[in-house]
Amino acid sequence: MAKGKKAKSSAPRERRERRFLPRSGRNPLFVKVLGAVGAAVLGAGTWAQFGRDLTNVDLPPYAFAPYVLAGGALLFAGAIWLGSSGEAPLRVGSGGIALEKGELRRIPWHSVERIVWNPDRAELSIRGKDAVDKDIALLVAAKTHPHAAAWIVREARDRIPNVTDVPDEVSGLPVTGPADGEMFTLDPVQVVGSHCAESGRVIAYEPDARICPKCELVYHKSAVPETCTCGASLAGLRAVDVSRDAS
Repeated sequence: MAKGKKAKSSAPRERRERRFLPRSGRNPLFVKVLGAVGAAVLGAGTWAQFGRDLTNVDLPPYAFAPYVLAGGALLFAGAIWLGSSGEAPLRVGSGGIALEKGELRRIPWHSVERIVWNPDRAELSIRGKDAVDKDIALLVAAKTHPHAAAWIVREARDRIPNVTDVPDEVSGLPVTGPADGEMFTLDPVQVVGSHCAESGRVIAYEPDARICPKCELVYHKSAVPETCTCGASLAGLRAVDVSRDAS
């Protein structure tokens, strides 16, 4: 009797994601000018208040010094406030799209239901379910999250093109680059205890799991379909039993 052979799954790829901080929606030139004026006024007020002591001049500070100091501090604080954004940081990568607001709330790629580009508002509308199967909707504006939006589009086109409704040419999004965002390494997908997306069977042992390389949907090795729901081919993950009885 010939010995049976089974296809082995390839070694798991390293999972990574990028973290993007939001930008202010204000005019950056105005914020810089306001900050520069505030710093200059703050410096003038500091000198008016403490300059004579530093130069060993036996005279009291200028009477207007406290007002100049206060004005400079207000201008500088205003620049910081205008230059900040109330938007939360975003993460984009192997694990999907994550909103970093308090606890990390993540939408795995296989749980994304729709990604649509709104040209009038220059923003991405994302709908899906988070890691605990709760509905979640995100609006990612190109004005405050340009690089995050660009990477979401790039990853979504590659991983889940069937639910990505974004034109080939999108005005307002930058070109993605290797230096974008802050890179993080993710832990492997936790498969034990999850249910096979095809059969519903519980994955009891890690070697029994097969993971879609695009959307990271989990299947049991005995029920891997030819094509994942995201459209990716799973031919390389299917267990092939070529054992035959020999008479």
